[in-house]
Amino acid sequence: MSAQMTRRSAVSGVAAAASGGGFAGIPHVAAAQTQAASMPGPVTARLGARLTLYMFQTGWVAVKAVHKAFSGPAALRFLAIMASRSWAEWLPIAAFVIDHPEGLFVVDIGETARMLDRDCAACDPGTGLFYSRNLRFDLAAQDELGPQMWLAGLEPDRVSTVIMTHLHSDHMGGMGYFPRARFLVSQAAMGGYTGALTCRIPAALAIRPVQLRDTVTGVFPRSVPVTADGAITAVPTPGPATWHQSVLVQVGGVSLCLVGDTAFTLGQIDTGETGGIVQSV
Repeated sequence: MSAQMTRRSAVSGVAAAASGGGFAGIPHVAAAQTQAASMPGPVTARLGARLTLYMFQTGWVAVKAVHKAFSGPAALRFLAIMASRSWAEWLPIAAFVIDHPEGLFVVDIGETARMLDRDCAACDPGTGLFYSRNLRFDLAAQDELGPQMWLAGLEPDRVSTVIMTHLHSDHMGGMGYFPRARFLVSQAAMGGYTGALTCRIPAALAIRPVQLRDTVTGVFPRSVPVTADGAITAVPTPGPATWHQSVLVQVGGVSLCLVGDTAFTLGQIDTGETGGIVQSV
């Protein structure tokens, strides 16, 4: 990777916690801004003797304030978002890489700088219209997951499995970096859904549905192991929508749940506040 592909200056902050341990590094932005803060570098957590978790930030996204939190009738959510002119603060777009003895596993892929071009979502007119009016993105090509992995010494070609929590653009933008990997998507999401940019999935990728089993894992009544040792498990988290899934990492008595859009903030989970576009909490 070119030496010119240097990382932006890091900013400090804390977010993302799970039962049995915490994971620090995603910055918090105090107020809405016209331009997002600098991109932080990756954060690394050593979990046991043979497993390392990396968290990368692949950009910033801003949504309408009523998208982040809406207390009105559910039937009016989309109309309220479309009509609103009030923006929430910039939010980080995260992606995770797990270095496991069975290989490199990626959980969500983050955003692509191509989303700064509104034509990127034009392959799905309805979704493209919503994105162009109600989402703002801030990132550069070097902020995408592939270049960041190279800088961290993690070769994208070594990725064996990518687990998608869902297929919104800020979670699937870098799919093309992993042509040799298998992609695990929830069975319910395979047919597409509102907001999913399935038209942007590279045709050559191996997309496989996750077949959940009636196996209790932690607090989850259904699950499916992704690794032979059960350290990485896919679990259903249908709050944002029926097709949503998360990834449970369990090693050395520590459990980390890697989620995508189950809530906008930890505070929403603590208080039970409902985000603007969710089915339940």
